[in-house]
Amino acid sequence: MPHLAEMTRKQVADLAAHGVAVLPIGSLEQHGDHLPLGTDSLLVAEVVERALADRADTALCPPLPYGFSGHHQFAVALSLPPRTLLDVLGALLDSLVAAGFRRILVVNGHGGNIEMMSQAVKIAALEHEILAACCSYWELLEPRPGAPGHAGSFETSLMETAHPSLVRPPMDGPRELPLFDRRMVRGLHVERHGEWPRTGGITDDPGLADAAEGAAALAEAAARLTECVDALLDLDLPSDAPTPSTPEGAAR
Repeated sequence: MPHLAEMTRKQVADLAAHGVAVLPIGSLEQHGDHLPLGTDSLLVAEVVERALADRADTALCPPLPYGFSGHHQFAVALSLPPRTLLDVLGALLDSLVAAGFRRILVVNGHGGNIEMMSQAVKIAALEHEILAACCSYWELLEPRPGAPGHAGSFETSLMETAHPSLVRPPMDGPRELPLFDRRMVRGLHVERHGEWPRTGGITDDPGLADAAEGAAALAEAAARLTECVDALLDLDLPSDAPTPSTPEGAAR
């Protein structure tokens, strides 16, 4: 798998003509007392490395290690404001287009990035004749208890497989279920000031983590991400896509 940081400009030009640029994005933020600040970035990097390991038709960009993490600054987080993150992602996508890529996939490892990632991809596809796509790796999985959560059983299970030396005791559960994870009315999402520190910054009990479940989830996420890349490669680029024929008798 070609890593963009290790490629020459000619290698980039040759690959960009037919391949997919993959941009992982994560965060640097508190994950309780048992997981490192870089958990989101480490896990998304693990998924893309597994998915693309044997491919020559993708260029893997260095992961963006910062995202929108203002809700974790009650403990510690290096956070970009939402507008800044949108601008940064837009500039990176513009740069990949300028380098010749016409198929770009953003892969996300942090919930706080979702809205900005989606908007950046929409804007890029409006402004450039490209195929742009995005996904959060956990959304590629079949539903799992605790997923994705934050520093709970799901992420701890994945880290026990991907980086076991970085998983530390104690693994205490939250004092109460965060309000934003309660489903009081279908489709209703509620944010309340101070909810993250009030519940301890962990969404569910990390003590329920299972390394075997983590290994299975990582394997499934990598397989699904490979399918995402294949789907992008199978799609026509804008200049090649068929256009609806003008209806007979319509004004011309």
